[in-house]
Amino acid sequence: MRKYRIIYSLIAILSLFFTACDPIVSNDGSLGDLLTADQLSLDVHATTDGGNQIVMINNTPNAAGMWQTGVGTSTVQNDTVLLPFLGDNTIYFYATSAGGIVKDSVTINISTIDHALSPTWTKLAGTGSKTWVWATDIPADYAPGVQAGMCYGNGGYLASNAPAWWMNGQSALAGWGVADDQMTFDLNGGANFTLVTGNNQTLDDGSPKGLPAGTYHGSFKFDMTKTKATVNAPSATGGDNWSIGTLTFKGVHCLVLK
Repeated sequence: MRKYRIIYSLIAILSLFFTACDPIVSNDGSLGDLLTADQLSLDVHATTDGGNQIVMINNTPNAAGMWQTGVGTSTVQNDTVLLPFLGDNTIYFYATSAGGIVKDSVTINISTIDHALSPTWTKLAGTGSKTWVWATDIPADYAPGVQAGMCYGNGGYLASNAPAWWMNGQSALAGWGVADDQMTFDLNGGANFTLVTGNNQTLDDGSPKGLPAGTYHGSFKFDMTKTKATVNAPSATGGDNWSIGTLTFKGVHCLVLK
């Protein structure tokens, strides 16, 4: 009798398992109706009038989703973010329900940065905009080993697995026609980027040596959740995280020497 009791118990457990794994479908066999944007109940507001601290709440029944804010994404249904962009900001919400995914957006205007941003954002773009030029005025006593008048930068894109400082002087910058160039990070209405170059250098065949002179407009994205770490053998996951984020550009690139 004990044998039969074990078998019957096993059958009962398997029946429960298969019952629990049955998908939830409607009577006609479909997964359910797809929500429309009008059916989403979203509450997006600033904590102060025109301020940059934004509360995002999804009040839609039986639907979860993801927020896309311009500074990152969040799957928290009641979340608070600090946005660095003055002007109109569009926040997108991608709702997931039984019928599939539907997208909606809310636009909110930020007129003042009344909540402190990450120091890294402020360093890069100030509280509205910031213009960068080559630092050719670094004195020799700035730090041990520094040579006066030299510009220091980091190592090769993708190739570096640790800080790899290189340097170029005024003559090298002038040789590429970029000595007086400047780039501006602008947070008015979004992450805007402007590059101004006076490059008039040409190659032997007469083609431009680098980016031709002009003003170029684009955008940038600064994701401080994506960093690059050195990998110390034999551990594949160890290493020091020497980066602070990933800065990418669209429509134009930053100042570089090739």
